[in-house]
Amino acid sequence: MRRRLRPLAFLLATLCASSGASALEYRVDIEAPEEMAAPLRKGLNLIRWQEDAQMTAGLLRRLADEAAADARALAAAEGYFSPRVSVAVDEAAEPWRVRLTLEPGERTNVAAVDIQFIGPAASDPQARDLLGQVRKFWPLPPGQPFRQEDWEAAKRKAVSELSRWRYAAARIAASEARIDPERRQAHLAVELDSGPPFRFGPVEVSGTQRYAPEIVRNLSPVRPGDDYDRTELDVYQRRLTETGYFASVRTNIDARAANAAQAPLRVAVLEAPSRQVESGVSYNTDVGPRFQLRYSDHDVLDSAWRFRSALALDRKIQELKLDLDAPPRDGARWNNYFARVAQKDIQNELARTFAVGIAHNFGTDVARSAAILSWHLEDQRAGSVVTDGRHAVYVGLRRGFRHTDDVIAPRAGTFGNVEVGGGLPGLSTERFLRATAQANWLLPVGRGGELLLRGQAGVVISEVRQGIPSEFLFRTGGDWTVRGYAYESLGVPEGDAIVGGRRLFVTSAEYTHWVGENWGLAAFVDAGDAWDQGERYNAALGYGLGVRLRTPIGPARIDLAYGMETRELGLHISIGYVF
Repeated sequence: MRRRLRPLAFLLATLCASSGASALEYRVDIEAPEEMAAPLRKGLNLIRWQEDAQMTAGLLRRLADEAAADARALAAAEGYFSPRVSVAVDEAAEPWRVRLTLEPGERTNVAAVDIQFIGPAASDPQARDLLGQVRKFWPLPPGQPFRQEDWEAAKRKAVSELSRWRYAAARIAASEARIDPERRQAHLAVELDSGPPFRFGPVEVSGTQRYAPEIVRNLSPVRPGDDYDRTELDVYQRRLTETGYFASVRTNIDARAANAAQAPLRVAVLEAPSRQVESGVSYNTDVGPRFQLRYSDHDVLDSAWRFRSALALDRKIQELKLDLDAPPRDGARWNNYFARVAQKDIQNELARTFAVGIAHNFGTDVARSAAILSWHLEDQRAGSVVTDGRHAVYVGLRRGFRHTDDVIAPRAGTFGNVEVGGGLPGLSTERFLRATAQANWLLPVGRGGELLLRGQAGVVISEVRQGIPSEFLFRTGGDWTVRGYAYESLGVPEGDAIVGGRRLFVTSAEYTHWVGENWGLAAFVDAGDAWDQGERYNAALGYGLGVRLRTPIGPARIDLAYGMETRELGLHISIGYVF
């Protein structure tokens, strides 16, 4: 309040003291490290009033004294508690010159952090891991420079972390930063009050006009009486957005203590236009430039059925996808009716495919699960071999899983899927059983590092490989599998072509260190192969270094990899969102 009243006091003093006086002109020079000089230039009244027509010598000196105090306050906020600040006014210069000098000295570092908990969470055995996470990921540990802004942000993050599960009304009960200017040390103490445990109540929907509120409720991953979990709200919000029905979704609970036993879950939506046309361009060294055109209608004949079409074109794959989705039912269940037509020319294998089918999607997790029934027709030619016609009626079950610390940008956790299925005898040119699994494990390393462990395996059980549509067989190699090798170049040799085999195993380890917020350096090792039944697994090894960038047009990956089998360096580039 005192700071807000200063300009008014100066203005009143000016009006009283300067009637009839000529304006005083002056210029300001600031000598300070640039990270401090910049905010001083923007925030000092000494500079803001520089062109004031009623400036006087008395007011200028007052502003100079205020500038010195503001400089000391800025230095303290940045962790410098023993700065040397001086302000000199050169009245002989024309115009007058005001020189402000700030020498911050040595910065204060955090010496110790004490985080304590009170409230029900402190004695809740199920919250023990949560409290450990708050302490583990405290963002201002000993050894870090102390800044007021970082101190406030660290407390906000601690409250946010504690309130992610069950204790939605967590708050700071007390906090203290004790500064020792002589030793340049900061001793931090925080006491967090968990508040009462919260449980979800009924879902309250607002904002729907074209669609029934039941569509929103049917996709809810929680039921009344479940423990409050913000991750579930993130999943809920993502699933609602992915339907295409809504342009904006907000989910929260009424976190007043009186509602803890049954806190209403409020969902506010803004409906999107029912019809949309989108296009996109991406690039990767697997297939080169890729263009995609999409059209969707999320309210076919005012029925809430969703139609989606996507055309994707690149130099190796040309594909058209058509999807018709029924409105979601209770438990996040809905049917997807699909058709696919594609031509693929990869490693001298040309395949023209057509497929139609139905997938019953279920599960309230962000990782989707589905039961699938589909019919596949394919004309395949490997090199100069005569075209081979194949077909299959496929029945399968795919189960997804995801357990990560964040839905959008995870740093820790696991995610992947498992699928089992097969081609029905009598309805397929070659009957077969098929099983695949892929898993990713994310591990945070220090404050700026991430370790990604990846595994993929597949097996097809059949009497022969011939007669099975190529999409049910396996090849590997390329930007997203085994780097250092061409796209899907690891498979079964057939003449002058590489075709799919009945076995697959790929593993990878990649470490990324984020140097800045938007770029990082990566090191990786990949190994894998696709081979046929009766052959030995012979892993192709690739390793190298890369750069990771976050750009306005999507993530970019640039990798230089060496393939041990080919003894060649390969450049792998992908930029833009991969469709």
